[in-house]
Amino acid sequence: MTLPATREGARRALFVSDVHLSEAHPATIESFFAFLDRVGGPAGLDGTALEALYILGDLFEYWAGDDDLDEPLNRRIVGALDGLTRRGMAVYLLTGNRDLLLGTGFAGATGVTLLSDPTALEVAG
Repeated sequence: MTLPATREGARRALFVSDVHLSEAHPATIESFFAFLDRVGGPAGLDGTALEALYILGDLFEYWAGDDDLDEPLNRRIVGALDGLTRRGMAVYLLTGNRDLLLGTGFAGATGVTLLSDPTALEVAG
């Protein structure tokens, strides 16, 4: 997989992993939402818009399956990721050992692209 180029030819991506979202850690949840708002804005994190966000495993502390999409916290997370992808950010997700059951229901609800393990990615040559 190759990250798509911007109009200027630069490729801008951000990688995160092991967020472990859980109702037991509300400060982490709120920090994650603030992070998504910031990276999804027109200026990204450092004044340059990002084109892709890669979530590399364990977004959730525990994911019982896509039938839990309607749980209140999960619904908020789904809504935030859906908003990000609707604003044009490509979001890729590789499941981790805590959220192996993230599947097509989650992907469809969020606009996130699920990655297979392993996935090779070329960034900046």
